[in-house]
Amino acid sequence: MSPGEPSLADRLRLVAITPPSLADAEALLAAARTGLAAGIPTLQLRDKADRPRAERLHLARALAELCRSHGTLFIVNDDPALAVDAGADGVHVGPADLPVSAARAIVGPDRIVGASAGTPERARAAVADGADYLGVGAVFEARPTKNDASPPRGPEGIAAVRRAVPGIPIVAIGGVSPENTRDCLNAGADGVAAIRGLLGAADVPGAVLAFHRALALP
Repeated sequence: MSPGEPSLADRLRLVAITPPSLADAEALLAAARTGLAAGIPTLQLRDKADRPRAERLHLARALAELCRSHGTLFIVNDDPALAVDAGADGVHVGPADLPVSAARAIVGPDRIVGASAGTPERARAAVADGADYLGVGAVFEARPTKNDASPPRGPEGIAAVRRAVPGIPIVAIGGVSPENTRDCLNAGADGVAAIRGLLGAADVPGAVLAFHRALALP
């Protein structure tokens, strides 16, 4: 990291994850443009739409270019090969995806590899396997948005993971809103992630501003 360059924890202070409601690629790109212009520092592509890989790659490359133009970190969910082919900054893997070490072997040493870790045991294993940051959740109720989300663990779940792995950036996810963001930070999270609360919001710039205020971002 160069002097004066934001740390990974700083860049993960607010993560916008693409919502399933934006399955149409053009609608997703339009929402991303609006969100990035409003000041989203990290964007994660979580694409569950049933689209051919060529279309998925085209979308990911368009998002990567858009993120570069705004100085925004771009992470691809689940698919390390797509992250490489699209020129993304990194990949995020969950418990049902490739292990962190296997993802690292695909993306190489210079890209970011994040991992979902809702428990201290999973957190320790992910860090030992080489994860650069952890997504911890579900903190609050998230199953209406993410049908594979775990039951809510509350801010105490963040605190337990923080105690287990004190030196790695943690992003709280699952039902996070501007109103409960401070609870996540107080429990030990470095940042928060949202799906419907950011790019899925009716007023994307307003949603970004509300999170910025909750996070005390400039």
